[in-house]
Amino acid sequence: MDDKVKRAHTEALFRDVNERIAESAQRFEADSTQFVCECADPGCVDRVEATLDEYEEVRSDGATFMLTPGHLDEDIERVVSDRGRFHVVEKVQRTVRATVKRLDPRTA
Repeated sequence: MDDKVKRAHTEALFRDVNERIAESAQRFEADSTQFVCECADPGCVDRVEATLDEYEEVRSDGATFMLTPGHLDEDIERVVSDRGRFHVVEKVQRTVRATVKRLDPRTA
């Protein structure tokens, strides 16, 4: 598996974790929660505070992710929104974009 595909799989895994976090927060009727940073670093343990509405906005596109500021991988993504607490990034590298869209649990 090439490096870009590995990074895409890491980000997709973090997104899957955040899907479970969002489901739990909804069950407890929370307005916001702490999500995991969805960057390409498999060792990242940063948390992103976001409302469930903000999370849903990010999830509306299978190629966008929530990252801690400073975790941008310019090689594969660009910041499309700076929310202060976190950045919304869009995958722009073709292989990575196709991989994360294919692995999007909301389109399965």
